[in-house]
Amino acid sequence: MMPQPLVVQCPSCGSSEITYTCEPQCCFNHLCAACYTTFELFTEPLGRRLTGIEKPPQERDSLAPTVACVQCDSLEVYMVTTQGGAPGALVCTDCHALLQLGFAAVESR
Repeated sequence: MMPQPLVVQCPSCGSSEITYTCEPQCCFNHLCAACYTTFELFTEPLGRRLTGIEKPPQERDSLAPTVACVQCDSLEVYMVTTQGGAPGALVCTDCHALLQLGFAAVESR
C-alpha cells in the first residue's frame, strides 16, 4: 500500500484548491483559493498503527497541505485507504500511527 499526498477540502466550500501558507515551526494555516477561507489543520490519534508503510519517494511540495502527527510531531503524514476501504485515514510514516484530520480556526472571508 502506497501512501498518497494529503488532499484537503475546504471546510466552507469543499474546494480542494488549498495552499499551505506558513511554516511548521509557526502553525499549520491553510488558505482556500476558491473562497479565501483560512483554517488550521491538526491530527487526532485513532489508537491504531499501520505497519509496512514507507514514505513516498517524491519530494513534498512546500505549498501542499501539511499537518503534523499528534504522536511524534513528524510532517510525514499521508492519506491511506484502510482495510475497510474507507479513504481519508491518515498515517504517519515515521511512527506508523493512524490518524484523522481535524480543522481549527476556520475563518470565512
